[in-house]
Amino acid sequence: MKRITLILTGTFIAAWFAWPGTAFAQAKKNDDQYFPEPQSDEDMRVIESQKNMLSSGVQYGGWITPVIIYQEAPENKLATSVSTVRLWLKTYLWNDSYLYVRGKDTYTAVISQKGAARTKNKNVADLDLGFIAMATKRRDVDFTVGRKYFLLGQGLVLDGRGDGAEFNYYSKYINIKALASWTGWLVKDDNPYGLSDRDIATGAKRLFAGGRLSTQWFNQTLYAFGLAQFDYGEERYKTGQQLLSVLVGSDFGLRYYSQRTRYQSQYYGAGIEGIIWSGLSYAGEFIMERGKSYLSGYTSTREIVAYAGIFKLNYYINVLLKPVVMLQYGFGSGDVNREDYRLPNGNLWGKDRGFLYFGTFVGGYALRPYLANMHVISASVAFSPFSWSNMWYVKNMTVILKYLYYMKYKTISPINYGLDATRPYRDIGHGVDVALRWLIFSDLSFFVNYGLFIPGKAFGYYYDYYYGTITYSSKAYRHFMMGGFNISF
Repeated sequence: MKRITLILTGTFIAAWFAWPGTAFAQAKKNDDQYFPEPQSDEDMRVIESQKNMLSSGVQYGGWITPVIIYQEAPENKLATSVSTVRLWLKTYLWNDSYLYVRGKDTYTAVISQKGAARTKNKNVADLDLGFIAMATKRRDVDFTVGRKYFLLGQGLVLDGRGDGAEFNYYSKYINIKALASWTGWLVKDDNPYGLSDRDIATGAKRLFAGGRLSTQWFNQTLYAFGLAQFDYGEERYKTGQQLLSVLVGSDFGLRYYSQRTRYQSQYYGAGIEGIIWSGLSYAGEFIMERGKSYLSGYTSTREIVAYAGIFKLNYYINVLLKPVVMLQYGFGSGDVNREDYRLPNGNLWGKDRGFLYFGTFVGGYALRPYLANMHVISASVAFSPFSWSNMWYVKNMTVILKYLYYMKYKTISPINYGLDATRPYRDIGHGVDVALRWLIFSDLSFFVNYGLFIPGKAFGYYYDYYYGTITYSSKAYRHFMMGGFNISF
């Protein structure tokens, strides 16, 4: 059992699971009550080798992760403890094939809370992973079927669990990936794909189908991908006026609508990644979104015309403390008529230019922004303060410092759920993240994160003279703190 690999993987998973996914907006999105799925990031990535096929025998193990979380947003404070247990088994089936099964149980207990949003203790058990992996003898083809992680491109469009299959073909000149993933069989409290209230109540039922073509030359990889997302979720329910007409037996001659929330989208992307010279790597990706979404309050649809992009540059310097400097820029298009960037029907009129996605964008612990109607610029440095030491239990320590600056794509539109940055200014604000990763022993690690968000001009009171309305987004600082251990066996 590769204990070091397991503990690192468990630590990365735990670190991401400990990020509260907007617990103060539970009415709109659940995110496993607080947490999204383990997602990709430069300093916390779940790594699965596509060509590492078990040749014989059985392996098994598990890990336990206790975590304490504190988050402070305007007029809301929440402290929780989260304990996650995972047990896994990997066994040989036949030549170049294996079965991997992993279950998980997560218990969340509320320590203290203050604010309008009320949170309860919760226990969620689910099949985390369960798949069969196969490969040809030459390893030029592999196939996986079952519940697994599906990743496409840089992970912005799709990066998460699902039930389905993935096919990979490797050759000297071109690599081909094809995948299909269904989300409807995930436990509803462990399903991160919901957009509408009905999605969250019943569990999002989405089908993803797509693929990627890539080619390599001189340590560079050029790729293109496509992904179609089909929404099969329940969407019909009675609006307030329908309920009134049922109660009184008449609709008073007025026309009412059954609100529709089905969101059908397609994504087309291209990217390039590679190594410029020793220690200097980069990655860039551009995405175009098309499809149909329903207007807010109507049964008519409008065309989706949205865009997003990400660029990363990492430079490892082989000197004392082993520093790594990381720069990142990301943008997601916005819409002057959108009131919410996670609602499938948040568009009020015209073409829907708000970018919605089902993958990951890591844009700061405290603000936790959705990459829509936003530009995000970040610079970070990671270093090992005791890399010079001969004591390996302190040598394996990494400190990460990150600064982020946020700007609007469309100044008149808000961000996130529509309650943030409501003033028509481009300056959203600044973020600072600090993280510590410490592998103490091969089966014990410690991690801690802190995030601060400082609001900019887009936050505060705003009076709209045209509509005669007043909106307010709090200028209070936002804090996030998390710490925990990971114990493997």
